[in-house]
Amino acid sequence: MCHEKDSHTRKIAVAGVVTPRGLGDALQYCVTIKLLQKFFPKAEVTFFCPELKSGSSVFKALNLNAHLLDLGPVGQEYVLGSLLLQLFLHKSTSKREKKSHSQSSDEKANMLLRIIKLCVRLYGKHIATYIIDKYVNSFVMKSFSFDASIFGGHTICGGIYPFIHKYEALRSATDGPMVTSPVSISNLALKHYERENSKFKKNIMLKRLRHSLQKFDFIYTRGPYSLKILRDYLNIDERKVAMALDSGFGAKLIYPGVKSSKTLKKKLKILIFPRKDYFYIYKREDLYKLYLNSFVELILWLSKNFDVEVYLSSQTVDVKYNMMGGQAAVNDLLSILEKHDNKHLKYLKSVKPEGLVAACKLSSSMDLVITSYMHGGIMALSLGVPAFFILPSADIKVLDTLSFLGLDVNSFLIDAFAPNLLKTENLVNKIGKVVENLKFHKKSLENTINRTLPTIELPVKKLVVLSE
Repeated sequence: MCHEKDSHTRKIAVAGVVTPRGLGDALQYCVTIKLLQKFFPKAEVTFFCPELKSGSSVFKALNLNAHLLDLGPVGQEYVLGSLLLQLFLHKSTSKREKKSHSQSSDEKANMLLRIIKLCVRLYGKHIATYIIDKYVNSFVMKSFSFDASIFGGHTICGGIYPFIHKYEALRSATDGPMVTSPVSISNLALKHYERENSKFKKNIMLKRLRHSLQKFDFIYTRGPYSLKILRDYLNIDERKVAMALDSGFGAKLIYPGVKSSKTLKKKLKILIFPRKDYFYIYKREDLYKLYLNSFVELILWLSKNFDVEVYLSSQTVDVKYNMMGGQAAVNDLLSILEKHDNKHLKYLKSVKPEGLVAACKLSSSMDLVITSYMHGGIMALSLGVPAFFILPSADIKVLDTLSFLGLDVNSFLIDAFAPNLLKTENLVNKIGKVVENLKFHKKSLENTINRTLPTIELPVKKLVVLSE
């Protein structure tokens, strides 16, 4: 642990790339904060991410003991620049901010905010967002000063740009070392980005991504696939990258009293996390109907062949209904199932956990979790419950996780974008084998988690070493 350096209070930032309304992302943030408090016991920890206020309910019953700063809503025209300005202007969110900003700085920030809004309104179509953010971040982030910082685990995906400016913004506010919790780089997203953009824009943005990643003192990945992409595709120095267990596996740090279910009790309990957004983000809407129908047939098969309770749930806590959210996928499944006049469906239940503790209790009470959200599976695995994933394999993150754990990818993953693999018979065959061998999988999983769990501390330990 760090001793001499902790003789004074350190200021350490934990940055979240996405909203904590996703239970998996919230779990990663919580675990990272808990680990920081273990290795930097005197540190003043500041946690900030988008839409923190709307996602604060997921932290119910948890004492994070950190300054919580909301970066505002996702998807604004000038994104982080505007959000940070709003954060800068609302100093009441933390005691430290009250002491550190002067009235003159407020006046400058107000003026800059008005100018930016005017520029976006008048010239928004002609000015690249990242140019605006570059200058706004430079101004705003100088108001913050952290001795060290750590990025919460995430997957580099989508438009790439939001990740770039968040990395650079935090770097400008961090005087000391900056590392990441384990991340993944989606090969699916990179290929999609290449198809959707001109060669010029693609090259410029990938160059910027590489440049911003090089500003990290150390990068941890969830497994070998992302490690290879970092080294070979993005040319990150191999001395600055390594693998570690995803921070979500620290669920017991926030829920120490959890006890997983004893397999094969009187009634088999299976939890399903369906997903909708991936099929539309990557323009594979044609597969969504097949995906839903295969799930329906799987549920009917389970109800006919086992004494079972099937639970449907969302991995997101939405303050308002989202047409692409987890609950939308649950509703789509239910609407199809309602058309089946089947007595076995009386054991089907839809549940909505209100926060992380409730989600952990739900997952830990199951015998099997079937999920299209990586962290739905990670939460289950960390609590000793076998998980089966239905996700695009090219998204890399599940391949990373299963490979790092040493689990057989073919036994626990179906590619959601492969029509032949997504068919009912394949789904029933693979999941049926897992169900038949639940006792073995639970015992094997316990040994696997115990073997790899110490690596969950590596990012924070690296931060300790780099801070000395």
